[in-house]
Amino acid sequence: MTAAAALALTATACSGQDAGTEFLGVERVTVAMHNDLPGLGYSSNYDRSGLDYLLYRHLTDHLDVAFSEPADVSSQDRVVQLEGRAADLIIASFSITPDRMEKIDFVGPYLTTRQGFLVDADGSDIREKTDLRGQHICTWEGTTSQDALDDLKETTGVEPHVLDDASDCIEALREDRVDAMSTDQAILYGFARHHAKDGLRVVPGLTIGAPQHYGIGLRKGHREDCRRLTEWLKGYVGSSTWIKDVEVSLPKLVDEDPGWISTHKPNGAAIDARSCRDEASP
Repeated sequence: MTAAAALALTATACSGQDAGTEFLGVERVTVAMHNDLPGLGYSSNYDRSGLDYLLYRHLTDHLDVAFSEPADVSSQDRVVQLEGRAADLIIASFSITPDRMEKIDFVGPYLTTRQGFLVDADGSDIREKTDLRGQHICTWEGTTSQDALDDLKETTGVEPHVLDDASDCIEALREDRVDAMSTDQAILYGFARHHAKDGLRVVPGLTIGAPQHYGIGLRKGHREDCRRLTEWLKGYVGSSTWIKDVEVSLPKLVDEDPGWISTHKPNGAAIDARSCRDEASP
């Protein structure tokens, strides 16, 4: 993190221990994240891991305010939790979209990815988009992946299966009730490593839809704090710490995509274009 970014953040709050210290209008910041996405936001025996969790830990180290322990959030409840004040920040593989930017603010992206496909050991016949015709593809509620699959249904004839959450899709794939699972490749690489014994793998080179830009979500009405958080994030993404965090959290992505830094690492201009705005800057 740059010295300027550190000063900007500490200017918001002198000490997390001082009475009256606030960030985003609260004295204790609540962060919500996924607990079922290996490599991004995962919890096992009350221990959290993944890139989103590491981002949260860096944020608590550098932003001198009080934080609650992370809360859980599902994909479909991310905006709901912010609007209902159940959470102050959402760090949960949260794609920045025009519709969401009208309702909440984002700081990001801190990772860019594309939507891909996860198959089991029997999925060797799926190599390119034309191989998807008639295939049963699973995704889950509250994600941008559902929209991309609906579009693909019109053009390619896939059969989308929309279940409640990611674990339901993994179970359906392992039990051969669907032919593939589709969501962001970053998420799929996490599942491929977590379920390596089941032979799950990401189909190389097969992506659909627009790039997905992961951002930190927060309520509107706190643009000064939002901009300070943006400066910190630009310093983090531009550092070697970000590279190490991705390498530790998503090693299969790193191993299988030699050019992963150029395709997954946002630059400062991309962050400025999507942070603390009602719509993305051209």
